[in-house]
Amino acid sequence: MSASGRWSVVAFYGLPLRVLPSIQAVEGGAPNVVHYDTNGTEDLGVMQVNTLWVPALARVTRLTADEVRTRLLGDACFNIAAAAAILHSYLEETHDLMRAIGDYHSHTPGLNQSYQLQVVAAARRLFVPAER
Repeated sequence: MSASGRWSVVAFYGLPLRVLPSIQAVEGGAPNVVHYDTNGTEDLGVMQVNTLWVPALARVTRLTADEVRTRLLGDACFNIAAAAAILHSYLEETHDLMRAIGDYHSHTPGLNQSYQLQVVAAARRLFVPAER
């Protein structure tokens, strides 16, 4: 997704511009990458969107579940937009950006907090200039 496309998505959902690249750095996804989770679900594509989201995304997009899965897997723009929508839903629920970021990964408190720290560390690596 181009920088202008990413900006449009984060602007639409009211997210900080640097949050999605920071999450992606932690997730480590790419188009057509599938991670198989121990609970039987899969994480798909660039932002590693979990297949638990496929039914909800199908309802919102009016696509079939198979079409959503295919697009999450291979269409980076669709995947990033879905991730932004998911993060926005958690932000609306919690009114707390860091908790919403943690919820993107897990609602289990320890896993949530660990993920928050990983995303902050990724943001520092990506966006804070190194001292000379």
